[in-house]
Amino acid sequence: MAIAVLAVGALAYWDERARSEAGLDDLGTEQIAVAEAAASAPPDALRSLERDGRLVLLVDATGHATTLDGAPVALPPVPPSTHALRLERPQAAALGLPARVAMVGLAPMGTTGTRIAIAETAERQRDRDREGFARLVLAMALATGLVASFGGLALLRQRRQLRLERELAVRAKDAELDRLSRAATMAALGSGIAHELATPLGVIVGRAEQLLARANGDERMTKNAQAILDQAEHVDGVIRGLLGLARGAPIALQETAPSELVREAQALVEHRFARAGVHLELGGSSSAPAVRCEPRLFEHALVNLLLNACDASPAGATVKLAVEPGASEVAFVVTDDGEGITADNAARAIQPFFTTKPAGKGTGLGLAIANEIASTHRGSLAIGPREPRGTRASITLPIGSAHA
Repeated sequence: MAIAVLAVGALAYWDERARSEAGLDDLGTEQIAVAEAAASAPPDALRSLERDGRLVLLVDATGHATTLDGAPVALPPVPPSTHALRLERPQAAALGLPARVAMVGLAPMGTTGTRIAIAETAERQRDRDREGFARLVLAMALATGLVASFGGLALLRQRRQLRLERELAVRAKDAELDRLSRAATMAALGSGIAHELATPLGVIVGRAEQLLARANGDERMTKNAQAILDQAEHVDGVIRGLLGLARGAPIALQETAPSELVREAQALVEHRFARAGVHLELGGSSSAPAVRCEPRLFEHALVNLLLNACDASPAGATVKLAVEPGASEVAFVVTDDGEGITADNAARAIQPFFTTKPAGKGTGLGLAIANEIASTHRGSLAIGPREPRGTRASITLPIGSAHA
């Protein structure tokens, strides 16, 4: 009996140790994926990835590492072929991380030889190990009385539970990577917009107010100056809305008629369509039920879809913006007659910084921002090719009562 119990205990202990090592391997794989996603992000976004238990480092071509501020750190030289690195407790503590095992994922940044390294402590792995060994002690106690008849069943159940936990862990990691990517994108976008546009926007408002004061009853000058002030206020509202998304702040929803959203989006893009010689056709919005949204943010999402369609269309072509009401949702559909998008590119279109436009013509953030805005409104963005040619992009929102 004692030998059987020891055998079961040894097998369970081996299984838990294998699970612990597999968890560390998974953590290393996760850090590689985070490093690959962060390698293409703007430098300002990298600092937002740091938190308690996680450190972002830069590794030069010689394998020596520094912090984002340029301070050298006690990381062993990392060969160029290394993608993941395990740090024992003293090495992790020397970096300022908790004195526990840590995993480092590395990815190249451009062609300079510099690599980004994401180091994260295995705190979650430690907690899982404690839970696993607690289950082991319980299994040993049960095996003492039941090993003769139920030992095999207990082991089978434990292995099934282990497989389920690993499947759940993979899903959790995917969700975390998606959240990190979105957070990095919105943080970079928010800080960049606030920095780059605050000063020129203030100058525009100041000059427009001077023009308005000097109008002296000139109706045309008054109208033009007021239009400048109105558009500056709109831009400021969009900036504040995007900064709110970057900080994770809740948005103020209000019931709005789709026709009003469509008209505002049309007014914002009509000069671009006129300059490109592309016609914009509206349809099907007058009888659609109201949706709950933050109007300026949602108009910005529609503007991104319309400008993408305009850029993809030759002069003389037509872009259509239609509102298609359903039983519990309303779809805002933009179609064009351009060359269209491939299925592979459509699958990647909402990824931050992905673009098929020539260098200098696009940032790869328009559809990523539109997707973030749609998700924040509990809606969805879909994009794909249409027959016989062109592209179809749509944002679907619940109607007012369904969204409440």
